[in-house]
Amino acid sequence: MICYGVADAISSISFGPIIKSFGRMPVFILGAVINLAVIITMFLWLPSSDEMWILYFLAALWGIADGIWQCEINAFYGILFPNNEEAAFSNYRLWESLGFVIAYVNTNFLCIDAKLYLLLAIIILGMLGYFVIEYLESKKNRTSKD
Repeated sequence: MICYGVADAISSISFGPIIKSFGRMPVFILGAVINLAVIITMFLWLPSSDEMWILYFLAALWGIADGIWQCEINAFYGILFPNNEEAAFSNYRLWESLGFVIAYVNTNFLCIDAKLYLLLAIIILGMLGYFVIEYLESKKNRTSKD
C-alpha cells in the first residue's frame, strides 16, 4: 500500500502541469494504458516468492493511474459544469461511492479473474464515454465560437 500511496500522491501533483503542456486526452489515455497494462499483467503473471518486486511495481503503476483519475476527472468536471460545480462534484462522489459499495458487496462472490474482466470492461467503456464527451465538448466549443 505504501508503493501505491506514494505513487498516487506523486502522480496527483505531477500531472496538472503535464496536462497544461500536452492536453487532457494524452494524460487520460496514459491512465487507461497503465490500468490496462496492469490488468493484463495480472492475467498473465504467475506470482512467485522471488518476484515480489513485480507486485510492488504493479501497485505503484496502479497508484500512478489512480492519481491521474482522481485529480483529472475532478478538474474535468469543473470544466464541463462551470456554473453547476457543486451538483457535478456531488454526482461524481455519489457514483464513486456506489462503485465502492458494489465492489465491496461482490468481494466474496466473484473470483479474481471475473473482477479483472469487469475492470477491463469498465475501463474500456469509461474511455469510450470520455472520448464521446471530449468530441461533444469540442463540437460545442466550435459552434459557440462561430
